[in-house]
Amino acid sequence: MATIEGQNTILLSRGAEAEVYIVDFFGLRAVMKKRISKKYRAKLFDEVFIRNRTRVEARVLSELYEAGLSVPSILFVDEENGVLIVEYIEGVRASESFEKFDLGKATSISRRIGGFAARMHSLGIYHGDYTLANVLLRESEVYVIDFGLSGYSSDVEEYAIDLHLMARSIKASRPLDAEVLIKAMLDEYGSHYRGDYREVLNRMKEISVRGRYIDRELRKSIMRERYIA
Repeated sequence: MATIEGQNTILLSRGAEAEVYIVDFFGLRAVMKKRISKKYRAKLFDEVFIRNRTRVEARVLSELYEAGLSVPSILFVDEENGVLIVEYIEGVRASESFEKFDLGKATSISRRIGGFAARMHSLGIYHGDYTLANVLLRESEVYVIDFGLSGYSSDVEEYAIDLHLMARSIKASRPLDAEVLIKAMLDEYGSHYRGDYREVLNRMKEISVRGRYIDRELRKSIMRERYIA
């Protein structure tokens, strides 16, 4: 594997499962995710887990990009070493700026977030950690990043969890406007989702009422031991 090191490498974050860097990739500013090996996992399982999670994330990103959705383009993949390099998107995380916008702009962003989810789910893809923290805003564009927990499923439960997580994120950021903003997100979702929108919406409501959603940290914990061949 070609390593990317030097003064132009900047650590962005270090999580339980991966380290993320800003790197110089043949003259291009890029983002590199390196999945971390875990000693508590059996060596063979660890290798299979890292390889397959990297493969799924790359496949999801590639499919979404080819479908015209606003996600980073893939520059390099090394499945064996758990390395994924994507283009760097210059922007601000919605989690850091959403609460500062006027209601009109926040509503417009909420609609775009709903439209993105609808198109993604219509492809049979779920994000797994769909929150404002994984939405980048660049001028009038909305980009979605970090598909480390993503996957393929026709189960509306996965789609409903995505929407529920985003609704929670919006409510936490703007509690006074949450009802209007979440409605805008769901209305746009319903306009673009190619499946049974009512089924997804009803499942989302069930998750909210019964408290059956899997919160972010628990979901990550589960995904650490889950891989897709």
